[in-house]
Amino acid sequence: MSARGLFIREARLAFAGGGGPAGPAAFYLAALALAPLAIGPDAAILAAAGPGVIVFGALLASLQGAERMFADDASDGTLELYALSGLPLSACALIKALAYTLAAFWPAPVIAGMGALAYGLSLEAALALAAGIALAAPGLVFIAAFAGALAAGLRRAGLIIALIAAPLQAPLLVFAAGAARAAMDGTGLTGANLMLALAFSLAAMVLAPLGAGAALRARLE
Repeated sequence: MSARGLFIREARLAFAGGGGPAGPAAFYLAALALAPLAIGPDAAILAAAGPGVIVFGALLASLQGAERMFADDASDGTLELYALSGLPLSACALIKALAYTLAAFWPAPVIAGMGALAYGLSLEAALALAAGIALAAPGLVFIAAFAGALAAGLRRAGLIIALIAAPLQAPLLVFAAGAARAAMDGTGLTGANLMLALAFSLAAMVLAPLGAGAALRARLE
């Protein structure tokens, strides 16, 4: 199987099995809509809590498809075919995570920006938060994919994936929310936070497939 063929297959599966972007987007929107019920109606509190709530919602949405990313491959023999295809398992993991990001997780920055405005943030802060989520999104998904590879085929894999992925995703959330808070406070650190989010996301895109490939290889052995 070629890299291009695998990418097309995974993108189609993201739509056929998980509804494409509809599932993560609906989950993200529901999380943002329900959070004010706990926070309360005070506009100042909503604006202050907005960046943290919105980035945490992105974390939860990124975990939604992580269990499905490798579980079926491990149970139906597809993983063995990947090992025989000539592509390194780390390359297969990279392609699967990239396909999922582009097929299913692309609405996240748009939802983040709209949610920021709904929570009472300024337009500048909303744009900064949307940019932060856009830069953090690949890293969030790739880390979730790594956790999914580690937990592939295990019982209660969803809980295990969350326990593995959430601590590793936390720096991305800090930088994305920090960009919005810097825009709100006028500290001039918006660009620095965005660059840190991009750097961490790129590091995750390099390292997570290597870890996922090692986990899948260990499962085959």
